Amino acid sequence: MHRHVSAPSRFFSQLPNDIIRHPRLSANAVRLLAWQLSLPEGSDEPLWKTAERAGIGKVAFQHAKRQLRAECYLFEWRRQNEHGRWQTVQLVANIPLSPDEARAAVQPAAQPTAAVPATGAPTRRPATPQPRKTPVGNTSHPPAAPTATATATATPQRDTEADARAHVRAEALLLSLSHTAPYLAMSARKARRWAPLAARWLKRGMGTDDVRTALTAGLEQARSPLGALRWRLEHALPEPIATPPANTTPSPPRVSRMRECAGPHIQPLLFAPVGDEERCPACRTASAATQAAAAPTTPPGSGLHAFRAARQALAVPTPPAAT
Repeated sequence: MHRHVSAPSRFFSQLPNDIIRHPRLSANAVRLLAWQLSLPEGSDEPLWKTAERAGIGKVAFQHAKRQLRAECYLFEWRRQNEHGRWQTVQLVANIPLSPDEARAAVQPAAQPTAAVPATGAPTRRPATPQPRKTPVGNTSHPPAAPTATATATATPQRDTEADARAHVRAEALLLSLSHTAPYLAMSARKARRWAPLAARWLKRGMGTDDVRTALTAGLEQARSPLGALRWRLEHALPEPIATPPANTTPSPPRVSRMRECAGPHIQPLLFAPVGDEERCPACRTASAATQAAAAPTTPPGSGLHAFRAARQALAVPTPPAAT
């Protein structure tokens, strides 16, 4: 076997022979690892992108990844970034590494800083010496009055917390639109991005059901329902609901308009008079019934008999008929 090797002057990579001649790595695994090791410093190309550029299919790519992990050339971790989102961290090496060595390569040891004081172990605070003379009077510290700076700092914090709660409520509202309108289904990322727009609707004093009805009405016939929803969120903001002014003049209590009944009661009885009456409705009803029972009664039929007697007294006698 004859070989002719010409050393390249540029665009070359140093690859160990252990990788090229590895007995347990397939051609796809070697090509995938060699491609990653040939990338320039600082490149952040994921493995799936390298497999796509190298023409490696999905099944062969998964098989190559398993081989590289088994031979300790590839390591993967799932972590949360500073924004709370999960991401996959990958590490490829040109020599087999142990898990501790791979973790140390991804997270290098923190170097001491040049700040003053330098990073080190915590020190104890110096103790305050005892006073030489016994203090006279109350030496306790008075409660510190809230300063304007503290108040100004607390107010934006409360506003930020209120805005965060409003955004969470608006995001839940947007995600719930798909329950009644399946054509308005959206991803959680889009709902989080549109939440500030929906929060403006909720701040107008409308209920959640009213906002949901106003946003979804008539969108089933739209060519792009989500696009129409976005336009409605931005440009169709309703007017704020005006709250009625509070009644500043308090109404007199109901007891002040009541009066004590002048009728015979065991205990004082209060009632609300309609006019200038001095007795309660029960007393007035009882008094009317008593007066009706004491009035003289006329025997039934006496008027009819008196009418007949007077009529007979005024009647003219009829002359006898001639014979």
